[in-house]
Amino acid sequence: MTLSYADLTTRVLQFLQDTGAATYDSTETDYAIRNELKRLSRYAPVIEEGLYKIESRTGVDTAGTANKLTDSTKSQFVAADETLQKAVHNTTEDTWAVVKNYDSASVLTLTRDIMNDGDSYEIYNRYCVNKRQVNLGLTPEFLWIDSVEYPINTERNFHQTSWHTIEIDVDDSAIPDSDPTEDPPNNVRILVRFAFPQVVSQLTDWDGELSGAAAEGATTISIDGMGTTETIKVGELFNLEDHITTYTVTTEVTMVAGAGNLVFFPALEAATLNNDDITFIKSTLQPNLEDLLERMVVSRAVQSNSINYINATNLGGPKTMQDYQQWINNNPLLSPILLKQELEALAHPKSAKVLART
Repeated sequence: MTLSYADLTTRVLQFLQDTGAATYDSTETDYAIRNELKRLSRYAPVIEEGLYKIESRTGVDTAGTANKLTDSTKSQFVAADETLQKAVHNTTEDTWAVVKNYDSASVLTLTRDIMNDGDSYEIYNRYCVNKRQVNLGLTPEFLWIDSVEYPINTERNFHQTSWHTIEIDVDDSAIPDSDPTEDPPNNVRILVRFAFPQVVSQLTDWDGELSGAAAEGATTISIDGMGTTETIKVGELFNLEDHITTYTVTTEVTMVAGAGNLVFFPALEAATLNNDDITFIKSTLQPNLEDLLERMVVSRAVQSNSINYINATNLGGPKTMQDYQQWINNNPLLSPILLKQELEALAHPKSAKVLART
């Protein structure tokens, strides 16, 4: 049975023979659990997926209007060009601007006056300088990127050009036009797998309902039916009725009368309805990791408690603190050296390989 945060705390205190939390108070135990959970995650993270889109539209300006990009030939602009702050590259003059406003399917307002009548342009994702790059946007804090697939099911080499941008290793000729007016539109989706920290939920109620409908692509939903004053922390994971995706909370929120608004990642894969079920994940830890985390927390706690023995002398004589530390080091369940070896055994780095370049 999956352990909740409360279950884990109880087991740790039982191991420490301090069920009344007389020596190890809740603040100290909570710190040890959170600290060791982060350390465990560096060796055994949770892999979650995020879908992104390449931006590769091209065209020719047909008006030369100041601070505008006009393309009445393709009429390929969409409202999201404004909200996503797409980058515009005048490839004729090698000048740049960002989309400031969406005027119509054939006109965008730009942050700079860069286009002349007849100039060629390319549109890229926000903060990107070519069509091979993808902006990771509001992706929650992750440990590292595990893999990238484009098209989906074809793994690619990539490099991270900045903290919020990746570039896939493909030829420009392999990337189709992302013009949304194409029928059917070209496949420009990229699948990115992230390594996230392990999660042990501190909630006491993991089931609720949506209190309103939300459209596909939304990143905020309203929920109710939760614990009266539950605090849903950043990093909590949840599933929605009829959705494949596991979503991650990106903004902490405290429920009021069991209700509140959740901000999350990635965007909704499909529309939701009022009263759709929402289920939070109690823990991402497998049973073997629960046991390892428990021993890591206990080891951390007893080492921290060594300070209490500095001025103490046991019945056998001095060196109480050294004896205490030696006992920890020699204990096969608590030894920091043995625990580190167990952690390192969890890590299975990928073998070096060369992925196909198209």
